[in-house]
Amino acid sequence: MRASAWFLCTLAALASAPYAAADIIVEYTADAGGNNNEPLNGLAARGTFAIDGNQLSVLLENTSTGVPDSFEVSDSLLVSLGINLPGVDILSGDAAVVGPGSIGLGSWSDRVAGDSVAEEWLWTNDFGGDLMEAYQHVISTSNGQGGGETTRFDGGNGTVNGPFGGIAADPPILEIPGNQPAVSDSICYELTLTGTLTEEQLLPAANASIIEFGSDQRYLSTPEPASAALLLMTVLLAGRRGLRIHI
Repeated sequence: MRASAWFLCTLAALASAPYAAADIIVEYTADAGGNNNEPLNGLAARGTFAIDGNQLSVLLENTSTGVPDSFEVSDSLLVSLGINLPGVDILSGDAAVVGPGSIGLGSWSDRVAGDSVAEEWLWTNDFGGDLMEAYQHVISTSNGQGGGETTRFDGGNGTVNGPFGGIAADPPILEIPGNQPAVSDSICYELTLTGTLTEEQLLPAANASIIEFGSDQRYLSTPEPASAALLLMTVLLAGRRGLRIHI
């Protein structure tokens, strides 16, 4: 029997945590729109999903090496995940904690891996806003969702402060103001679902999910399989020929 899905967040208090063999890892590198239409310049993120029955863990990481031109500080923060979980809803958001090897920034500079950031993150089953309107299940530090009920991870129904409270790159590409909260690198979320899912059921939902930077500034999805395969082939051929590839 494999480790519980809660593994990802339980180990967040450690300096580092390896990915489990059965985790679903999704790289968000494909442009999916937004108010800013400049080149991505290295804007990217990663989602790691683990399921054990009705217990879902999600680790979101800001893996950016750069940001689009004209991005402001708040735009550089990873603030939302949208996903369509098959046949289930979110029953409760049980934890949102600073991820493994990550630290708080700005007004959260005293927070370390494993510390809660639940007061600034919410979840909903009533769809997202703007370019996330097609995604029923949303985790976000932004109040601008689909208009239905939202619940904070600390159990409250109050507002959150997004985009601040979101996830900066490690190291941060733009400096976080001292009076604003953020986390460098990653945040881990634990959720209980209304029913059980298998990894096979979760996999296509995770691969079709979307993430948001800033307040509608940029959305990223996963590359189409054909595009990913073509990119891999190009890199392999270039390697054989001793060429440099700029992506």
